Amino acid sequence: MKSEWREQLFSYQPSKSGVNPLVLPMSKAKAAKILGICYRTLERWAEVAPIIPEYRLILVRMKTLTQEKKLRAPPITPYQVWIIGKIGELFSDITQGVDKKAFVEIIIEAKKDEYTRAEFEKEQLRFTSQVLGETHHVG
Repeated sequence: MKSEWREQLFSYQPSKSGVNPLVLPMSKAKAAKILGICYRTLERWAEVAPIIPEYRLILVRMKTLTQEKKLRAPPITPYQVWIIGKIGELFSDITQGVDKKAFVEIIIEAKKDEYTRAEFEKEQLRFTSQVLGETHHVG
């Protein structure tokens, strides 16, 4: 997993349409590239994510959209990528030889409030203001 995945996720350039790129869905291939992992690892970490209520709601919406619009695969939102990235960090923290998935689920269950959309937006703001602050001081 790339250590700079948050920079990759939050440093999108403004879209040509003026829509905030952090609300636009992307492919799972792009999400895997941002996180610096293979598709299979993305899928494994994503298996844990539905225990987070907001993630589960978006997952259902994306699957419904896929069926209604006859898309090939459900897209993934930046919020979902952020969740999967945070789950990946937990997987990385647990040593080999332990059932990582079970422990990650226990940790997330105990700290669900750290995985909300509001927390995603707070982290996005912190990251954006740090980048803008650094840019401002250089000039």
